[in-house]
Amino acid sequence: MASSPKRIFCYGDSLTAGSSPPLDPLFPYGPHLEQELNQSLQSSALSSSSSSSSSESESGVVVRWRGLPGWTASAMVEYMNDSTIGLRSALDAIRNPSISIVIILAGTNDIGSITSSMFDSRNSDLDESNNNNMESVKLVMDPIVRLHKTCLDCIGDSGRKDMQTLAVGIPGSAWQERNSNAAQLCADVNDALRQFAASEERVTYTDFPFLYQSDDIKWSSDGLHLSPEGYETLGKCLAQSVKEMCMVK
Repeated sequence: MASSPKRIFCYGDSLTAGSSPPLDPLFPYGPHLEQELNQSLQSSALSSSSSSSSSESESGVVVRWRGLPGWTASAMVEYMNDSTIGLRSALDAIRNPSISIVIILAGTNDIGSITSSMFDSRNSDLDESNNNNMESVKLVMDPIVRLHKTCLDCIGDSGRKDMQTLAVGIPGSAWQERNSNAAQLCADVNDALRQFAASEERVTYTDFPFLYQSDDIKWSSDGLHLSPEGYETLGKCLAQSVKEMCMVK
């Protein structure tokens, strides 16, 4: 008898949708994540089949995603309950079985919006710069934390609050290479995300799996999005984090 499929939901901005300018199609990392996890399950099943007589088998992993190109995390929170794009509506709609893990990759557009009008901080007063940066970190972090806590508060099919979340660090970009405020804010937000995950039993943090490099085939020519190869790499790398969260053994 096969068990119910494990469900994973990916939520975020264009990096979840799979935008890759100047190409028109979307190349979400979700399918690559699903493929990698199911291949792992199959390998595990083959290796254990000779030593197990159990009639119960894993029926696989199902990955779904909702990416909102151009959206900030604060906008995602504002539209949390929207029936077509909101995070909470997706959590409520996916049942039998309910979602086990939500992967949240958000904040890139918040950093761009906040730092687009900032002067480079390398020549500014240190105390003023630190105060401004702390305020900026809060502006980015608060909505991301709300997204995670919405998932943690969700009651699943079991009648318990047992959903886990994976917080993916905000990646680098060409903008961050040109603007020290953006680079510092990204680093500080990722540190804050790491601390938040450490304080929550059902939240795991993982760094974005590769650095921004303008000549790297994994990045789109716009210096912000990934190439199709980049999204494939992202999905495969995140599979390891999911396996470490004990979804796939």
